[in-house]
Amino acid sequence: MGGLVKPASVDEFVRQLQWHLDNGGMMVLDPTTDLELTHPVTFTLRGGWSWPNGLSAYGARFRWKTDGDWTRTMFTFKTAEGEENHYFTLRGLGINGDQTGGAQASPLALLRIEARSGAAIRGAQIDDLCGEGCQTGIWVEGEVFESYINRPRLSWCRNAGIVCRHGYDIPGVLSNIYITQPNITRCSANMGAAMGIHCDGADSVLVSDGNFISLDGPGIKATHGVKRIRHCDFENVGNVNGVAIEIDSTNFWSQVIACEGSNTQGNMPYLLWHGGDPSKLDHAGCRMYDGDILAPSCPVTGHKKGHHHGHRTPLP
Repeated sequence: MGGLVKPASVDEFVRQLQWHLDNGGMMVLDPTTDLELTHPVTFTLRGGWSWPNGLSAYGARFRWKTDGDWTRTMFTFKTAEGEENHYFTLRGLGINGDQTGGAQASPLALLRIEARSGAAIRGAQIDDLCGEGCQTGIWVEGEVFESYINRPRLSWCRNAGIVCRHGYDIPGVLSNIYITQPNITRCSANMGAAMGIHCDGADSVLVSDGNFISLDGPGIKATHGVKRIRHCDFENVGNVNGVAIEIDSTNFWSQVIACEGSNTQGNMPYLLWHGGDPSKLDHAGCRMYDGDILAPSCPVTGHKKGHHHGHRTPLP
């Protein structure tokens, strides 16, 4: 199966990609590939590889044909029981999850990466995913370590562009997820939570050089802290609570370094709100146009008025 691959059908695509995953190979799609999915597809990640294994899909197009069901996940990659995967790689995946422009049900997630307890993913690299029209763009959960999501471009994600979820239903520690150059834009609160990146119980996520624009939910929402946010720009996000970055509490520490906010529509007066121990928050070098860096907190509880706590995103 060397050279460019151009599957004639979704079933052929699934069969060929699974063959590459089973044999530690990289499947390179012909850039003219154009496939419409009518049902979710799931792939098994194997262990034992010392080189990149997965899919390169630059130029190819994947579309979702809705059947009215909101619970579908388009692409799921999960580790086999007892097999720790190294260097799973996904490059250049382009997805239109909602061809109806919001008129009908969109996928629960475009891409889900799941590592079972005792079968971690290490060194995974997700590059240049471009997607729109979904509830969540990229969902990562379970025992996932030292992995990278680079340059994702996501819009019209009703729930969140990216969810990093500390395995509630899949035991394990989700740690050291590096998200670089995310571009997550355009979603209103009447469609859903409308968040950029949701660190749901995952306190070891690092976000750098991001761009978040026109999201009614927060650009970054962290329930238990976020290891580092640096060099990110936020424009007119968090319009529901008026804050671009919301950190409910912090287990270890949270750093917000050299970030900028732009409140041009008047609904994002604050860049950052932190509801945890102030000694666990570091922030430096941040700037805010037409607003303040820190949002005020309740002197008793540290909670912002109207803020909801204990939220857990449903499992896809």
